[in-house]
Amino acid sequence: MQKYLTMIFSALLLIMVISIAVSDEKFSEFPLKSTAAHESSTGAPGERTCAQSGCHETSEVYNDDTTNALLFTDGDQTYTDKMEGITLRVRKKNCEKFGFQIVCLDTLKRNVGSWVLLNKERVQLQSSDFSVPAAAGRKYITHTYKGTVPQNVGEISWEFSWLPPMNGYKGKVIFYVMTNCTNNDNKNSGDALYASQHSLSYNANTSSESIDSDKDIIAFHAGNGIWTLPMNNHEQIKHMMFFDMNGKSIPYSWQLKNDREVEILTNNPDFIGLLMIAIEFESGKTLKKAVFFHN
Repeated sequence: MQKYLTMIFSALLLIMVISIAVSDEKFSEFPLKSTAAHESSTGAPGERTCAQSGCHETSEVYNDDTTNALLFTDGDQTYTDKMEGITLRVRKKNCEKFGFQIVCLDTLKRNVGSWVLLNKERVQLQSSDFSVPAAAGRKYITHTYKGTVPQNVGEISWEFSWLPPMNGYKGKVIFYVMTNCTNNDNKNSGDALYASQHSLSYNANTSSESIDSDKDIIAFHAGNGIWTLPMNNHEQIKHMMFFDMNGKSIPYSWQLKNDREVEILTNNPDFIGLLMIAIEFESGKTLKKAVFFHN
């Protein structure tokens, strides 16, 4: 019996050693939970906080102070049918490393809309914790291991977008935000957590504008599998990204054809339909709807 227990203990110890080695090799710069927040830890209805899930035990949770700032493109506390650009900014003196997690819920506490990643090195998508029944079906956005380092002393920001629901819901939405400010001592204690809620109401008047407006839509015509974009802006394009209506990125390649056109090659040259496009110019970013069509 003792020999059998010794074998089991040895096997478990070996598994632990291998797991730690793999984890250290994959995330050697940022160990522990710097790779992402613990699932379903925003403090939203039915969820835990990071202090309760074991990531930052004994940490105090501060509610609705000035540490978190969730900045929206329009800045008028409303959303429309267009994709909403969002910046999460966190400022805390003497903070060595930051993290965050956000979920967006409707008035019935259900997940609403979808996330669009503009910088996958610093932010990532996350599913719910299966052990938290109230969080079933919720989708989160959180930091990556590279997205925890402050950009300035005591300050960090993350940029991403939120795509409004396509199921006809036009009610109030609430973004539940949990951020952490750590002393970077590689321990899960002695840190501070900051919870905040940010709500938007649907603006029907703004969304009633025609989808055919040049400000709202870009038309791509297919020729031999190459999409050509007539350029109305002479600024240099730094980056382009495509998403489907669920916020999933679409693989593609692109190159400048001249100062008026961009050639875009997708993995599916026969695609017809509506996508979202994010174009980054030297002066900033723009988000558009893109219709792909053939003759």
